[in-house]
Amino acid sequence: MTYRKAISLTARREIRERLRSRAFQASVAIQILIVLLIVVISALTGDDGKTYDVGLDSTGSSTIGATLEEGAPAGVEIVTTEVADDAATRGQVADGELDAAILGEALISGPDTDEELTALLQAAAGRSEVAAGLESAGLAENEIAAALDPAGLEVEEVGQDSGAAEGIAFVGSLLLYLGILGFGFVVTSGIVEEKGSRVVELILSTIKPSQLLAGKVIGIGLLGLLQLVLTAGVGIAAALISGQIDLPSSTAETTALVLVYFVLGYALYACAFAVAGAMVTRQEDVGSVTTPLTIILVAGYLASFGVSDDPGGTLATVLTLLPATSPLVVPARAAVDGLPTGELIASIVLLVASTFALIWLAARIYERAVLRVGAPLGLRETLRLVRSPTD
Repeated sequence: MTYRKAISLTARREIRERLRSRAFQASVAIQILIVLLIVVISALTGDDGKTYDVGLDSTGSSTIGATLEEGAPAGVEIVTTEVADDAATRGQVADGELDAAILGEALISGPDTDEELTALLQAAAGRSEVAAGLESAGLAENEIAAALDPAGLEVEEVGQDSGAAEGIAFVGSLLLYLGILGFGFVVTSGIVEEKGSRVVELILSTIKPSQLLAGKVIGIGLLGLLQLVLTAGVGIAAALISGQIDLPSSTAETTALVLVYFVLGYALYACAFAVAGAMVTRQEDVGSVTTPLTIILVAGYLASFGVSDDPGGTLATVLTLLPATSPLVVPARAAVDGLPTGELIASIVLLVASTFALIWLAARIYERAVLRVGAPLGLRETLRLVRSPTD
């Protein structure tokens, strides 16, 4: 059996077994459900805009009504009602049944009438008066329309919505943190489970330990990438359909970097988690050997919040260049448009180089420790295994 085929078979075995696992199916379903619940709750509790009820007499209904309904700003709906009794209309405004009314040349407002509505009614009345004056001067309808709606200034948008960008940065870092940490533990637990059941001995009778390690990391990583893409895709689609999200210009770049850094970050940490699994035999000891890795990941995740506030600072630059923290920091900096191209390239180069170095180290430790049982290996004994020849 070739080296590549052995890795491929191992990876497919991992994918097949874990896709059948109810635990994996439940975790995917729960993540998607949580994302959908967030979108639904946001849609139900979000601001659906303002609606104003305005009364207009017969004159205002014909001249001002269309201007109000067509010219209302985004998020504002004005519903007009023709009224005939001035006294009754004033009573309706006073009681809050109507938000305001225009009777002849008088604007009737109540104690709770918004200043925004008052300004809109004043503007509409003024526009109608100007239109009537232009019509009496003999201007055609198209000339009146051109005079009332002159060409505005060309809008040139610079920068981006910081709130939306920071939201994308938060979601990206959160998905990376949960994905790398969660599937890193899957790698550790899977190795320990195989060691405890002696299954690993049967597997290693046909393939090499390095092939088993590579296949396991690749197979679980592909499942992690699938879950990440599926969860993010469902969340973005649901948010867009519900109208609860306005994607900033950096979304595409951030999404691409999240996927790239998940692959690179997972490869780096998965090898480390694999070494942790090879060092112990019982599931009870997994927590003790993975604690340092968890601390580093938590620190990187927490640091991503500070990076979003100061993406050009010294701390952001240092964390970008550190392979252990760059997977969580780089997408956050990119989302808020604070990542120079040179630092991005340097970060990827350092992360790839560190990953290859750790893969070599992990393969040596895994090959020498995966068949060992008993008490967990200490750091000194693990380093001794690295220098020792293959058994």
